[in-house]
Amino acid sequence: MSLDLLHAASRHLAAGAGPLGLLSSDEFLPPVDEFDRRLLELSGPRVGVIYCADHRAQPHSERYAEKHFTALGARAITLDMHGDELPDYDIAYIAGGSPKDLLEHLHEKARWMEVLQRWRAGAALAGSSAGAMVLCARLLTPEPGARVPTTWTEGVGPIAEFAVAVHASSRSKRWLAQIARTSPVPVIALADKAGVILRNGRAPEVYGDVWTL
Repeated sequence: MSLDLLHAASRHLAAGAGPLGLLSSDEFLPPVDEFDRRLLELSGPRVGVIYCADHRAQPHSERYAEKHFTALGARAITLDMHGDELPDYDIAYIAGGSPKDLLEHLHEKARWMEVLQRWRAGAALAGSSAGAMVLCARLLTPEPGARVPTTWTEGVGPIAEFAVAVHASSRSKRWLAQIARTSPVPVIALADKAGVILRNGRAPEVYGDVWTL
């Protein structure tokens, strides 16, 4: 794929901001060990996880996150987006689930504004699946009853150059072509388990199959 969009996004990240990671799927599982090891190497071992995209699965996800990051020599803690204050962390990591639910919990919320402020000050910021989607200024959300995201809306993240299509290797070609036609911005497709890490002034780091629709 052409890396022009990824290079442009890297150049436009705030000076002094931390690494920004976009992961398609499989958070807290061995297939993404390489991606997560690199984030830890670039930032530090304290991983604050945001579970707002799927509260029902949170206890299960917390166990997986703890096991996964412990095996990588790190420590996972939970970031409560509705709490009074956030603990110290090196990486804020948004777990997957419903992009619509995630937006409702993060949009213009004080704790999310603090996460963005810490990222601009040097902490890492990453998201998987819906978490990666909301880190872009534009994303697709599903309408009631839809099996795939269908409606373009505003995200809560710093990436304005493109949107992402996650789980792209499992999506139909028809759906991918449709979102490419209707998108207000270019779309980067991330195959299952694929990811990218962006840093200001640095070349994008690509893990797995990534392409422009």
